[in-house]
Amino acid sequence: MDTKNVRRRDFLRLTTLSAAGLVVTACGGAAPAPGPAAPTAAPAAATAAPKPTTAPAAAPTAAPKPTTAPAAPTTAPAAATAAPAAAAAGAPPANISATISIFDFGGEADKKIYADAHARFKKKYPNVTIEDNFVPVTTWSEFSNKVATDVAGGHTPDIINIAIEGTRLVVKKGLIIPLDDYISNDPSGKELIADVAPALIDAFKVDGKIWQIPHSWNNMLIYYNTKMFKDGNIDPPKETWTWDDFLATAKKLTTGSGDTKVYGFGIPFFNFGLTPWFLTKGTYRLTPDWSDSNLNDPKVLESVTFVHDLVHVHQVSPDVGGEAGVDVNAQLFAAGKLGMSGWGHWPIQGFFQNNFKDFDVQFWPRSTAATSVHGVGGWGISKDSQNKPLAWELIKELTSKETIQATAEAGVAIPARRSVAEGADFLKFPTNSKIFYGSLQDSKPVEAPANFNEVETIFMRYMGDIMSDASTPEDGLKAAHQELSAAMAKLKNG
Repeated sequence: MDTKNVRRRDFLRLTTLSAAGLVVTACGGAAPAPGPAAPTAAPAAATAAPKPTTAPAAAPTAAPKPTTAPAAPTTAPAAATAAPAAAAAGAPPANISATISIFDFGGEADKKIYADAHARFKKKYPNVTIEDNFVPVTTWSEFSNKVATDVAGGHTPDIINIAIEGTRLVVKKGLIIPLDDYISNDPSGKELIADVAPALIDAFKVDGKIWQIPHSWNNMLIYYNTKMFKDGNIDPPKETWTWDDFLATAKKLTTGSGDTKVYGFGIPFFNFGLTPWFLTKGTYRLTPDWSDSNLNDPKVLESVTFVHDLVHVHQVSPDVGGEAGVDVNAQLFAAGKLGMSGWGHWPIQGFFQNNFKDFDVQFWPRSTAATSVHGVGGWGISKDSQNKPLAWELIKELTSKETIQATAEAGVAIPARRSVAEGADFLKFPTNSKIFYGSLQDSKPVEAPANFNEVETIFMRYMGDIMSDASTPEDGLKAAHQELSAAMAKLKNG
């Protein structure tokens, strides 16, 4: 598997799941957990790939505080801004004859889950044919660009499944329609939205309109080896632990040398995986509205320096060795060679398949903030669909409790529906599973402007130079800021 091409295991992780393991959106998903074939962080035998938006997690006892996703730097074309009048006209008749085409991503498990949802839908609409076109991809950027290219080439689906990393691109190109009227004119639509944390709904808002219905998502938490902590008489990390606490713990866990070397922490070296270091410092790589580079913020430099020094100063983390390191981390963690690392919900099934359960999770350590990150995947309706009301009815089935429950049982991403994420089955392991959904009480979406691919590529290229000591954090970020600023200016003027 070409792991160098897999970026946000976050979102593509919300993507693929197979019997051998899970495959990533972003994520954002995004990874998601976003699509495709992103490898996972699972132990050696099974390469697990996460789903950037799809797996359940623990739900908070109180409804999460709404977080507002930044406004997209681009405005959708006029043609896509008006919700179809048919939205208020009620559901299509049961005897309607039509074909619904879906632009989709995922693995064999996803295909089975969706096929079951389609079968339930066809009990109500027996004369409807559903064509579910699964696209094999390795990154959210690749998937988003393929959607845009195929639609521009005349291959118009009725429904598009895409993660936040691609949302603003398809909105900018006018490929999907806002769904607000469908939601407000449909009691079951209102029920659906009420069962989803506001932060996930807001992630799909552009210019104040809702463009997609969330189905699953992922975040980033610290995983720690409970046996190593117990054997070393180290207290488990607390919810309020700090960067200093984290570093002190990583030092205690780092022992040995050569083949017996054990590191305290494995750096999740991919775009989504690095995001928590910025948010817990109270900053972002882009400005709050995602319109310009923020890499010249001194807090960004502090964050990058801290991550760099984990390897080169404190020596509590192995060299990241390129993006492939994220996959190696899971193997090392399960083998007792890493005391801690960072993932969303996606590696858990892979760990289980390898009979590894000596772990628990905790919030990311904080510096000046406790803010988490999330990536989310969702369903949208194509602007050129000739069956929009029928597509809406199918989306409701694809996000029904029954469908989301099946997704949750697959165990990769976190289910968007709070009622499912709060279920006993989802919360039974690890012990602190409630913090998966609970992280949405203070969380921001991964930065995903319409040129997400460019933003991610620029940032990770310079981070690679910094982590390999080819450049200093100061020089690397200065050059990255210049290049990213130019890219964002081109987006605004394009």
